Amino acid sequence: MRTSERILITATQLFNERGERNVTASDIALELDMSPGNLYYHFKGKDAILGALFTRYYRALAGILATPILESSFLEDENALERSWLFLTVLLETMYDVRFLYSNQNDLMQRYPDIDRGMRRLMSLKKEAARQLATTLLVSVDISSQPQRLQHVSDSMALTLMHWLNFEQLSADPVSPQQTVHRAVLQVLSHCAPYLGDKQANFYAECEQINARLLDDRGA
Repeated sequence: MRTSERILITATQLFNERGERNVTASDIALELDMSPGNLYYHFKGKDAILGALFTRYYRALAGILATPILESSFLEDENALERSWLFLTVLLETMYDVRFLYSNQNDLMQRYPDIDRGMRRLMSLKKEAARQLATTLLVSVDISSQPQRLQHVSDSMALTLMHWLNFEQLSADPVSPQQTVHRAVLQVLSHCAPYLGDKQANFYAECEQINARLLDDRGA
């Protein structure tokens, strides 16, 4: 593994564990048993490391979010709910890998203009992806003909996506990473349930079945 890659991996781990504000470039070098000068050869300080991490994260997440937006057939399946669940799982697992960005996102956005612009673009993509999911899952009530309701649902879904990891971090109830991700997925999808009328109970039951199966498959 290249030294620059080891630096990024270690920095991510320390940022997630301690919080980005509490980690210095020297801390990263010490964790790697490396001299600060050697680290500086690869990255000109902590800001450069953070910038590289965010660029990598942004590209990965934007690629995931683009799928339901650009591929109209992505959710066309016999079980659109399961497709939506799997899509959100991949999305939230990627977000969880760099959860430090969400525990301190306002501060990071204020200090780093590039992160501010990137997070705002990601929010727009999340809103559009959520809109596609809501339109598909609520096709039986034709929510697309009710633009205000559709906007409300998709905004609520995007809001949950942006802030759930921070909510979980502040919670007194410790759970595994897999449980954190799947609780987030259920919470995002739950915004669709109130519009399903008589199908609401079946919707929740199917969500719980998908959740249980995937957690069992992963040994959580």
